[in-house]
Amino acid sequence: MNDPVVLPDIDPIDRLAILAAALPGCAVRRRRIAAPFDAVWRVVSDLESSAPRYEPGLAHLRIVERRGEFLRLLVRDTDGREDAMDARLRPGWCVMQNAAIAIAFAARPVGDQTLLAHLEHQRARTPSPDPRAAAAKIDRELEMIETLAIGPYPPNE
Repeated sequence: MNDPVVLPDIDPIDRLAILAAALPGCAVRRRRIAAPFDAVWRVVSDLESSAPRYEPGLAHLRIVERRGEFLRLLVRDTDGREDAMDARLRPGWCVMQNAAIAIAFAARPVGDQTLLAHLEHQRARTPSPDPRAAAAKIDRELEMIETLAIGPYPPNE
């Protein structure tokens, strides 16, 4: 199978831009994080522990199946609703989706720092979220990811 979104020669940040172009109304933000790529990606890729720390609407995430870079997730929101998601996770690239939402992260090293991009797209939401509010939410999430990446990880609970 030839999947143009995952060809290895496409920069992950560019790959996320391609995905964003295919998802009208999505929110995308970037942040240059003052931490090396490995520290940032350790936080992003630790879905079960990290995601509930930076995603305010997420109470719990569990990986229920893993086949290489393909994952099946069970997520519970803060209202108690559970849903399954499919995910693809590899260094510098993470996309999680179901019928209602698509979420993606892309990262690349920039010297001793990391450029991290984050996309969120509500597929089934009417009306669409306010773009400024969606951008502000993602900015807060990227800031928390930076905090987790800079500090000792995993943080003491």
